[in-house]
Amino acid sequence: MHRFFLPAGCIAGETVTFPEPIAHQIRHVLRLKEGMPVQVLDGAGTLLQVRLQEISEEGVLGRVMERSRPQDEPAVKLALCVSLTQREKFEWILQKNVEVGSACVLPFISRYSLAREKTIEAKRRQRWEDILREAAEQSGRILIPTLGEVCNLPKLIACCAQEYDLCLVAWEGERSTTLQNALQTVQKKGRDAHSIAIFIGPEGGFAAQEMEVFEQAGVVPVSLGKRILRMETAAIVAPALILYELGQMGL
Repeated sequence: MHRFFLPAGCIAGETVTFPEPIAHQIRHVLRLKEGMPVQVLDGAGTLLQVRLQEISEEGVLGRVMERSRPQDEPAVKLALCVSLTQREKFEWILQKNVEVGSACVLPFISRYSLAREKTIEAKRRQRWEDILREAAEQSGRILIPTLGEVCNLPKLIACCAQEYDLCLVAWEGERSTTLQNALQTVQKKGRDAHSIAIFIGPEGGFAAQEMEVFEQAGVVPVSLGKRILRMETAAIVAPALILYELGQMGL
């Protein structure tokens, strides 16, 4: 069944008004008909079962048939902190992290980052937001993952060290602590990790000085295995492994 995230203002009582361009998508792309059921999400955790009532060039209206609040999101808030990179690669990372179950993506610029724009133009930012929303609709998410502002690495490390229960950094130089080891150690100590941040560096890795900043902030270096992964691969594998190890993949 087709599902759409709509702003709260589009839902008034039992009436749903579909904004453009979603109305255009319903009319001309999906070619849905009056009387057909769709799902609507308000972005705050409520899922609406909606029946399309009116489809015309003037607009698309639906009627709410049922409301529910599914508990399908991971119980652990997982943040992917990832180096800004080439446009297509970054957009792919955004899409796949929505599918995996990450709660937010926090882009940063470090010494070896290929892309270095600290100020992102509004049009490009909107494209990123659209990718998150469309991936959330396609993958059955109840909430749209959030996207942070681009910032420098030391600032993001400091913020995450304060806001997250556990912070990890994937580092090819780590030989003893695997991602699984780090998560098991936290659990054995009886600590609750309701929020986790995982840092994935750029294609050139992290500089030695940057690893020192991680260490000073208490961020735990972890290995993702014996093979060296491309940064875009690591940015998908690491979140998936974390959620799997914590039993949050629904498998």
